[in-house]
Amino acid sequence: MNPQIEALQFICRCLADDARPESSSALRTAIHSGQLPWEAVVSLANNHLLTPAMWVVLNKKNLSDELPDELRDCLRELHQLSKERNAQLQTQLLEAVRQLNRIDITPVLLKGAMHLVTDLYGDSGARIMTDIDLLVPREKIDECLTALHGLGYEAEQDIHSDYHEDHHHCAPLFRPGDYGSLEIHRGLTDSPTVDILPTETGLAEAQPLEFQGLCMKVLSPTHRLLHNILHSQLVDHNYADGIIPLRSLHEVITESTANQKCVDWSIIQSRMEQHKRGNALRAYLYMAHTLFGMPFPEGMGKTLPSRLYYQRCCAQLSWELANEWGLRLGRYSTDTMRKRYGCGNGWVAVNWARFQQFRGRGTAFLDELRNKPQDSTL
Repeated sequence: MNPQIEALQFICRCLADDARPESSSALRTAIHSGQLPWEAVVSLANNHLLTPAMWVVLNKKNLSDELPDELRDCLRELHQLSKERNAQLQTQLLEAVRQLNRIDITPVLLKGAMHLVTDLYGDSGARIMTDIDLLVPREKIDECLTALHGLGYEAEQDIHSDYHEDHHHCAPLFRPGDYGSLEIHRGLTDSPTVDILPTETGLAEAQPLEFQGLCMKVLSPTHRLLHNILHSQLVDHNYADGIIPLRSLHEVITESTANQKCVDWSIIQSRMEQHKRGNALRAYLYMAHTLFGMPFPEGMGKTLPSRLYYQRCCAQLSWELANEWGLRLGRYSTDTMRKRYGCGNGWVAVNWARFQQFRGRGTAFLDELRNKPQDSTL
């Protein structure tokens, strides 16, 4: 078997929500088989920021001491570093929330920020954090930035142009000595996904959360899952590029398991289908089922396109050449064409945009050949 696929399967078996004794026994057998490509396992887990989560699960199943010594020490150290970093980020978060509460603003914690003040993973170091995302009403943006400037946060001057008024968040705010940046969001996503989960809807249905006397909010469980899927599949282009979004899949499965009675998958499905993103959702759910054993939501199941898409993703993971061509294919996705050429979703408009893209790349290639210095040797 291809080492990348072996690594993928081992990571998913570790992280799957399976407490059966036979599951632990199968993992123990794999660890002691001498056949696992440990380098590929660590590389893939690191690329998807899942090494601390793997350590937590293996430790919980009393399997950590059975790992090769070097690997065990590596995973343990990465988990400890993540735990220390998250403790510092929690301090930053609470300081920022306190400052915003003082001006009567209750921020909505997005993405990993919620996990700094909740116990969904059962371990404060399980999820690697890189920044803190806070959603506030668009009309309060200037007040929020002024308040955070009072804490010493500033944006790097040369990146302001990348975060225009239509971007879903302001330029990241940095402060010397801190472990991560603050991102103040004016919206949940950018075009063309903004209408699938409107910011106004997310704000209106956000749920209150109090921690250490501070007032904050989180998106509803349904909106959290939808927001995660949108960012993973569409905003980050994983669906178009043929990338298996392991970290996102693990988060969605963890969230849906913890909030089974609160998640309305019919809303997620209708929003995605309404905006012609049903294939992306079905592919995502097929991967969640195949890799982690997540049951399909009622009314949804395996489809031929989702199976074929998963095979494409596995091929790209296995072979560099397949990945190169898969990424090239992603450059011609409907979302990329809409964003670059402003076309609609219609077949004619999208394919005309693809023709323009292809012609432009061909022209650039010919210009490069013409300008290439000629070899004068005979």
